[in-house]
Amino acid sequence: MDTVGGWIGEERYFYINLLLRPLSPNAQALWHYLMYRANGAFWQFPIYLRTAEIIGAVGLSRSSFIRARQELLDGEYICCSEKRGKPTGYALMSNIRYGCLMQPRRKREE
Repeated sequence: MDTVGGWIGEERYFYINLLLRPLSPNAQALWHYLMYRANGAFWQFPIYLRTAEIIGAVGLSRSSFIRARQELLDGEYICCSEKRGKPTGYALMSNIRYGCLMQPRRKREE
């Protein structure tokens, strides 16, 4: 996670950015789920997730999921890579440093 803000900083700026780059409630729910999964993967991107898993976890229909994911892509909240028959690789874009991927927290030098 980014050394400037961490999870809480990214969440804070997510809501600030919603004023400029609004998202539907479904897209917001999807972003939060991807944040949760990224945290579980120690912020090492891409995280590979199957569509069926996300749909089940977030409680969206397939068409709602596709629309929500497209919103996140269009708003530059995420990027993803798809390969037919394989899990999709997701990376979250930083809300603090626009245009950059979220990065894991670096250990402080002592």
